[in-house]
Amino acid sequence: MTGWDLDLFWHINRDWTSPLLDWLMSALSAFDVWAPFMGLALLLLAWRGGRRVRIMLLCLVVSLIFSDAIIGNGMKRICHRLRPRDQMSGVAIRDLAPASPRFLALLKAPTLKFSKPKAAAIESHSMPSNHTFNLFAAATVIALFFRGWGLATYGLAFAVAYSRVYVGAHWPSDLPPSAALGIIDGMVVTHLILRWKGRPAAPMRG
Repeated sequence: MTGWDLDLFWHINRDWTSPLLDWLMSALSAFDVWAPFMGLALLLLAWRGGRRVRIMLLCLVVSLIFSDAIIGNGMKRICHRLRPRDQMSGVAIRDLAPASPRFLALLKAPTLKFSKPKAAAIESHSMPSNHTFNLFAAATVIALFFRGWGLATYGLAFAVAYSRVYVGAHWPSDLPPSAALGIIDGMVVTHLILRWKGRPAAPMRG
């Protein structure tokens, strides 16, 4: 990484912090907490939404398959970039506390520990950030169907991307290419599915 990347990482991870941000950034990064709620929301939208919503959900699911399972994980295996917490000592690693059911962790103070470099083989790598990739892909798909909701989702995507540096999982330089990949993925998948469905490929207002 370059000097600015390392400097910005330390500012976000160690300097620009507070107890409230520790909880908020840990919560935003905790996909396992939010996954059941997101799954329920998707089922309700598929059940109660109209044709436009269902086409959006199809685009959303396909774009996330590409962003997470295919492109994101494939690039991680190619890039082999170590996460900050695996490469350096002293990285603040923040996470929600253990709890069952998992969402109860939101009611607890987050955990904090400091990293030591790992000598063992690393299975999870830093580039790209799949959290960032997935959420920017989702925001792009949503924005192409419902612009207001899409803008709100972009705000969430930016916050989650920042949280990944805050909790020690990613370098700042991981985020712009991950976001760009998500935007491209969402646009391409939506364009192709709309053409397949015989609908205009231009953004829909809503």
